[in-house]
Amino acid sequence: MLQIRTYLRRARIWAIFGSRTVATNNQIVQPQDMLGYNKPINPSTAKPVVEQSDNIYQKEFESSVKPVQLEDRIEGLFGRSEENLKSYIFQTKTNCDMSVWSYDGSQERERIGKQLISLFTEMRDQLTGQGHWCDFVDPLSGMPYHNKTSTDILTECDEDITSFSSNLDLVSIGCCRALQHTDWGFNVFVGLLFTDAPSADIDAAGKEALKKLENVLA
Repeated sequence: MLQIRTYLRRARIWAIFGSRTVATNNQIVQPQDMLGYNKPINPSTAKPVVEQSDNIYQKEFESSVKPVQLEDRIEGLFGRSEENLKSYIFQTKTNCDMSVWSYDGSQERERIGKQLISLFTEMRDQLTGQGHWCDFVDPLSGMPYHNKTSTDILTECDEDITSFSSNLDLVSIGCCRALQHTDWGFNVFVGLLFTDAPSADIDAAGKEALKKLENVLA
């Protein structure tokens, strides 16, 4: 009953005064002050703001290399049909739930996406310098980053995305689908790189590129 009376009192005050200021005891009072929305914060009870980094090298992440099983799909993306192609997937835990839209989530997605592009660009430079072919999917658009002749895309909502990692599942949410990680739930963002390099060279390139990215972002 107390909550109902408080709500009705607030509604009545707002209905009477709207956005006007009110003079009370020779002081100017705003309606929101009368409703109790602008109460002073007690520093002793205020919760500290926890700042979480958007730098991927400071986040929890996983990376793995697997032989490509979807040869036709990769040929459509990059025009490559070699049997020895491998995928390198980089999965990072996000601060925000990526299954729903939010301003913070969209900003985090943009920042991590750009960092993954920098990471994969560095890896590609190393691997092509060793004589290997390499390209990757733009994590923000799903399009091949270097092969501009393809019209195919591979987004995080594509049913084939889960074939690149045993930790990922595609979950239907209403009329949409979202990636779900085994341990992180919907707080996940992924990037995919493809190359014909040996697994050991891919792992080495990934570690070296991540180290360089850390020095840039630190």
